[in-house]
Amino acid sequence: MTHLTLQAVTKRFNAAYAVDSVDLSVPDGKLVCFLGPSGCGKTTLLRMIAGLETPSSGSINFAGRDITHRPANQRDFGMVFQSLALFPHMTVAQNVAYPLKLRKTAKDAQARRVAELLELIQLPHMANRPVTQLSGGQRQRVAIARAIASQPKLLLLDEPLSALDAKLREAMQVEIRLLQQRLGITTIMVTHDQREAMTMADEIVVMEKGRIAQVGKPLDIYRDPVSEFVADFIGLGNILPVTYDGTGGVSLPGGRRIAVAQPARMPESNSDIRLLIRPEDVCVKSASSDAGPNRLAGTVTFIRDVGASLEATIDCAGFTLTAATTPRETPGLTLGMPVLAELPPHACKLIAARAAR
Repeated sequence: MTHLTLQAVTKRFNAAYAVDSVDLSVPDGKLVCFLGPSGCGKTTLLRMIAGLETPSSGSINFAGRDITHRPANQRDFGMVFQSLALFPHMTVAQNVAYPLKLRKTAKDAQARRVAELLELIQLPHMANRPVTQLSGGQRQRVAIARAIASQPKLLLLDEPLSALDAKLREAMQVEIRLLQQRLGITTIMVTHDQREAMTMADEIVVMEKGRIAQVGKPLDIYRDPVSEFVADFIGLGNILPVTYDGTGGVSLPGGRRIAVAQPARMPESNSDIRLLIRPEDVCVKSASSDAGPNRLAGTVTFIRDVGASLEATIDCAGFTLTAATTPRETPGLTLGMPVLAELPPHACKLIAARAAR
């Protein structure tokens, strides 16, 4: 069953399209991330779902009902803003109780619900503390508790972790994901951080210039992107212009032929093809190894060593490759070392080139 459906949703600001003809179905009980660079339309799309913006055209349906023009306060959705928007003059308990107070919930029922939520977010001992005295992660949890206090049918998160430091941000990603799974609440989260989306989402919606570029499970999008834009935005990747020969191979810059797995999606024009291979799929061999198929001679020009892993840049005369490896796999790797970079055919993907700007 699909809980939320968008059909041809468009938002124009004068002549500019912020969101352009978006069709999307969000399944029940899942966490979906809207992912893309700044200005791609993801927050505008979220605000239209919330009822804070009105679509210029198209429709939004929730649980079988058209809510396109329904006011935000009648949608029964919870939302956490980027700024969190907590009330600084209120205590933790008063912030959490606020939406219940607006709905004129009985005071004893309010108290029970607040106590339940503070247990859920592991802050029962801070009920009477002003929110101004909380840490960033604690404020984040209070904002989520307030958003779900009235048991909304949909939870909307607009880059809620962007103001946190890296370590706390990663911890909160896990906390939010566990909380969402425990409650089983359908959640849509906006982020521009691909690592965050890969970590948290059941499904990722990649957006580009107001349109959906690709929808899918995180690993599917990472492993099988439909275009150069998606491949470049989701993780690190070696993306090279190539010419397809029609017989299972491509020609790299410089003319070297590389065998590739049969592509799932062939671009319409041979001139619009790129070869994608992820750094972890590039195998670094010693220069004395056999120069077999799909092995390219090169020289190590840069090494980033982070202890457990190595990231090496290899100059292959005409283009460069990035390889992710480990000290155990490539012992003694040094700058200036001649090597062979092996590109396994099954890891070589053909994708559509980025559209001209």
